[in-house]
Amino acid sequence: MRFYTARAWTFVMLLALSTLGALAGCGAAASPTIAGLGGGNTTKGSSLAISPNQVQLLVHATAQLTTNAPANLQSQVQWSSQPTTIASISPSGLVTALAPGTATVTARYASDTTNVATATVVVTSISGS
Repeated sequence: MRFYTARAWTFVMLLALSTLGALAGCGAAASPTIAGLGGGNTTKGSSLAISPNQVQLLVHATAQLTTNAPANLQSQVQWSSQPTTIASISPSGLVTALAPGTATVTARYASDTTNVATATVVVTSISGS
């Protein structure tokens, strides 16, 4: 095992990063790994989608949303909604209607912020209430 000074380690990391940049610039198909810090992103290649991609709910109703993420990546899916005053979303994709209006629910992989799916939630109130 070799021990490096901070200066030597910085040089090694810069050299590795510049090599990665050169590989990316030449169109290398493989995604290299540096010292076990991770290689290619396993979420690339398939577009994330939410099902259903549009849902209409009454205030206080719920609906279960799902994604097409492979079973081994389901735990990496992160959910959010905007605005949160219209609809909330649980970590498992259960959407709850809070107030009349339209909200956008977003799902993305924790490790890949570029692969994003959206769904529309339209919340209505019971007439006469």
